[in-house]
Amino acid sequence: MAISCFRRISEAWFGVVLDDSKRVLSCGFSVKGREDIVNSVLNGLPANASISEVPTDEYALSILGSLSLIYEGKDPKVRPELAWDHLPPFHRRALKLTALIPRGKVATYGGIAAGVGEPKGARAVGNAEASNPFAPLVPCHRVVSSSLGLGGYGDGLDVKRAFLLREGVVFIGDRVAPECVWMPDVVMESL
Repeated sequence: MAISCFRRISEAWFGVVLDDSKRVLSCGFSVKGREDIVNSVLNGLPANASISEVPTDEYALSILGSLSLIYEGKDPKVRPELAWDHLPPFHRRALKLTALIPRGKVATYGGIAAGVGEPKGARAVGNAEASNPFAPLVPCHRVVSSSLGLGGYGDGLDVKRAFLLREGVVFIGDRVAPECVWMPDVVMESL
């Protein structure tokens, strides 16, 4: 049976669901409130998941602390194993590449698509990012449109922009500065 844990840390709510092997099935944050993060994290679960809330699980709490650090623009203290196996193959490849985007940088939807060997797959990357069950451990907030505008974000564009600013991304007006764009070195079809 999977366990879940939710906690408010500073201005945001954080949540995590761990499988029997302590791998992250789903996690996330919300500035909207506890109900929003519970719904978001539970929606990221495989259909057959059975969960129980354990608000005092030490490992889950350490992951929530790391999610909070990431939200603040800092390095996490814990880097848990993620349960990639429940994702569709394209989503898994796109999100594994997204996980490589360094703090202070962004990639475009099209850049991620090209990086996984699907140069016309920008929209499919957008769908993968929108359904990312591992945010912010897998930093979908670091993926932007080809115009270097913010694109979309579940918690709203103001939250995405503030998140990127805390990580050191530079903006010129409402666009990311070109020097902050990251591209993978090679096509990573086997992620």
